[in-house]
Amino acid sequence: MARENIVAALDVGSTKICCFIARVSEEGRYDVIGIGDRASRGILEGAVVDIHAAGQAIAMAVSQAERMAGVEVQQIHVATSGGRPASQRIRVELPVAGPRIVPADIRGIQNAAYARIDSKDRRLLLVRPLDYAVDGVDGIENPLGMYGSRVGIDLHAITAEAGPIANLEACVKAAHVDVAGILPAPYTAGLAVLGEEDRELGIAVADMGGGTTGIAVFNNRGVTFVDVLKKGGARLTEDVAYAFSLSFREAEEIKVKEASCLSGSPFETDSLQGSGAEESFRKNGHHVVPPYLRQIVTPRTEQTFERVRARLDETYARLEAGRRVVLTGGASQLVGASRLGELILERQVRTGTVGAPFRIAESRTGPAYAACAGLLVHAGGGNAVATLTMPNLTPSSTHLFGRFGAWMRQHI
Repeated sequence: MARENIVAALDVGSTKICCFIARVSEEGRYDVIGIGDRASRGILEGAVVDIHAAGQAIAMAVSQAERMAGVEVQQIHVATSGGRPASQRIRVELPVAGPRIVPADIRGIQNAAYARIDSKDRRLLLVRPLDYAVDGVDGIENPLGMYGSRVGIDLHAITAEAGPIANLEACVKAAHVDVAGILPAPYTAGLAVLGEEDRELGIAVADMGGGTTGIAVFNNRGVTFVDVLKKGGARLTEDVAYAFSLSFREAEEIKVKEASCLSGSPFETDSLQGSGAEESFRKNGHHVVPPYLRQIVTPRTEQTFERVRARLDETYARLEAGRRVVLTGGASQLVGASRLGELILERQVRTGTVGAPFRIAESRTGPAYAACAGLLVHAGGGNAVATLTMPNLTPSSTHLFGRFGAWMRQHI
């Protein structure tokens, strides 16, 4: 009988908190046996602004998933866009002592790269050795035993502001669950919606959440870039609520069910049941969606895509993202978002879905649940094909690399 284990994931977003509990088989299948959904409270633009309210919402989501799964969670992996997650790329090259590269040379290059990570007032969330180089030849997975005079490393580290991460940890621990790790949401979203073929030529993920828009770039070496931009789909909901004098709940419902970025969409003339709109938008007991709803929705969505494009073009991600983008997050479900994205980003754009390795309710396979599903992949070790591992050097635990190696084993 195949061995299986239980893993838990928690996506703490600005508008939604989601918890998945899954049974992971030895074959790499994720059978989601527990789901907990709660509206976010105490979270603004991905960061905790009210520890009590956020902790209560997290506890309710975890408890709901535990009851459904019939298990009690001891530790959980967490996805967040708070704390301004950002990438650091460190490239180091050092001379080799002898004719062949030995473990001491690898330790030296890894120590040198790790020491250059800027961790002042920041927390290290994820670190990945992308590849090694020997005498200027890049793309080497493991240089141990090779001949050469110099060895180099390309290290990717993702850090976030220490304060917001500590606040998030406190909220999760208040639910009597240990934090197994905290990861950037755009990275975990990519793990859920990208296949090996997607990564071959480079691809970007735009995680369009309620309070933030995250970016992650993947290629055949793994994740190479992560950034998070402020503002997300909740701002669009606020625009609709203000323009039509609706409650936030009514505006969100109209945005999800009726709004479209497409010119001439039939959604512009459909109607929606409700009770709080102004009389000028009422007809036969229904809320009539004004034809100019698209004039509110489209410019705000264009603005989001323009910021994503600018961020990709002004960083090294431009060289690694290829010509394709996958949309995830609740705000990506807007009708016509992928088509508008193609026009603004000038790239092939599609909306991501939670794929084949997952056995999950169909209602949870959409892009809004990608970050939570991707956490299960990370927790279950299913992202090994996308990343390189550190060579097994059995370092001394008292050495700096020994501490780094222990961190790597825990977080990779």
